[in-house]
Amino acid sequence: MRFRMILFVIFICFYALFAALNLSNATDINFGFISFSNVPIFLSVTVAFALGAVFMIPFMFGRKKEKKEKPVKEKKKKGKENNIPGEQSENLPL
Repeated sequence: MRFRMILFVIFICFYALFAALNLSNATDINFGFISFSNVPIFLSVTVAFALGAVFMIPFMFGRKKEKKEKPVKEKKKKGKENNIPGEQSENLPL
């Protein structure tokens, strides 16, 4: 659990560094019916990541796979072959 916390803190530090370095970089975003101007790059990347995560949620909880039943293996007893008595096994064709 501690390892996850450390990775999360490192990720947040990299994200904060990315945001700080890209504050002056801005772009215009146009959806066809609405337009946003001077949107920081890090904000558009964050929104795109969040929307991708939200759209993946239904696929995470989709159809579950059915478990296949394992075939039961029969143990052979030494000295007997397929539970056939000794006299009958001699008369069987090969």
